[in-house]
Amino acid sequence: MTRLIPHFCILIIGIILTACNQNGSTTSDSIQADTLNVKNRVDIIKADNQEQITKRLTFENVSEIVSGKGHSTWVELKDSSASLALHFQYKDTLAVSYSPECWLIYPYKLDGNKIVVYWNNYIDTKYDFDIVKAINKTDKKYIGKPFMVLEITNDTTLKAIYPMENLIRKINNSSKDRTFFPKKFVIAQDGYM
Repeated sequence: MTRLIPHFCILIIGIILTACNQNGSTTSDSIQADTLNVKNRVDIIKADNQEQITKRLTFENVSEIVSGKGHSTWVELKDSSASLALHFQYKDTLAVSYSPECWLIYPYKLDGNKIVVYWNNYIDTKYDFDIVKAINKTDKKYIGKPFMVLEITNDTTLKAIYPMENLIRKINNSSKDRTFFPKKFVIAQDGYM
């Protein structure tokens, strides 16, 4: 709404200047035409803003998230930065980005209205980040076991439950600056990572 006020003021000033610049003659017809013109422009601005609002990503269930009809990214933002991002863009595969140069890949399955993510130690990176060191130190016995369960709590939030709490605690404690696997993720409306 506050974005409309400057546009509206500029339009009003333009109408006044146009009316004053007509050699002192202002007829009710020209004022009515200018008023309709302003109203049409305001309606167009309102329609544009409404279209932007309706493009907001929301989900009713986890099936919509993993449907493959689009790419959704989920993050936990702290101070406008995320520790990692969950990317649902491939069938049965969750891509997790720690940075643009560090990606972790996990298989998942749907279980009712839950996404069950299975441990894997596949990492695509060329740097030795904290998370890379922590994952490389994990025991191979965890591979193929469920380590994260995601449930939708509202149309833009996923709650994460970690069945292997000790493993997640160990990975999260490997960095003083970041929590790699938080307890909730929200949809990134403008994309992220």
